[in-house]
Amino acid sequence: MNDSFMLDILGIPSGWQRGEGDWAGVAAAIKRGETVEVIQEVGSTLWQNSLPDNHSLHWDGENLSTIKGRIWISFTQRRFAPESALPKVQWHPRVLWVGIGCEAGTARELIETAIQNVCRGYHLAESAIAGIATIDAKAGEVGLLELCAARNWPLKTFAADILNSVEVPNPSNVVAPKVGTKSVAEAAAICAIELISCTIINNSQDACSTIINNSQDDCSTIINNSQDACSTIINNSQDACSTNSESAGGVGILPAQNRLLVPKQIVRSKNPPLLQGGVKAGSAVTVAVAVCPIEYLG
Repeated sequence: MNDSFMLDILGIPSGWQRGEGDWAGVAAAIKRGETVEVIQEVGSTLWQNSLPDNHSLHWDGENLSTIKGRIWISFTQRRFAPESALPKVQWHPRVLWVGIGCEAGTARELIETAIQNVCRGYHLAESAIAGIATIDAKAGEVGLLELCAARNWPLKTFAADILNSVEVPNPSNVVAPKVGTKSVAEAAAICAIELISCTIINNSQDACSTIINNSQDDCSTIINNSQDACSTIINNSQDACSTNSESAGGVGILPAQNRLLVPKQIVRSKNPPLLQGGVKAGSAVTVAVAVCPIEYLG
């Protein structure tokens, strides 16, 4: 069976990535009108508003006795037992921002390996990664740029003073004199999710105002529907961002324990390659991961 049927009926946001699972089996259950359970842990829920009236999806927590399939929507990489009689699939909204700290000349391969090791260790789906964040001094780091280009990940960079203003669980007084901030990977990951959250919320508010203002002369029903949709967007996001313009870049809005999913992990290479002139390339990469309440659709 062509599992594109899943896309057509669910209206899943185009930026979400498909994970592992029995796509044909779940699609078949939906097509037969059988009960399919949806467990959504992250990402926008607005897609649920566009489902057809006769859909057979039900949500986690409902009293279900005849489940014939399951859809997980999360950043977790689940391993489904191949012998299971219940078909399951997983969608991965792009909500993970990976903070990176590395030495000059660090190879793309080492950075990629470090990210993969952290994802495996914490059962994170690489396809849920939205992008990379680091200090602005690394904006031209070749290994980072090559990796981001290859994986279609945006690279967000932040000034040292902004990073230094972020509360992190593992600050380093050793690195601070060298780069101007006590944290790069952890602070950059946190800054990235707040930047994305605030940008999306502000854009949503502007779009909502435009829709409502343009609709006033047309139909009260359109206005009411627009207001409801806008309220849903903003209410779902209100924990991610504050409109306090005095907070530089949104830094410091949320408690650190609610923003950082994986504290800094250091991955080292025993045999770093040699650069021109016989100088060894960077041999260590620091990785931290933060989860954003709003998926990245860029």
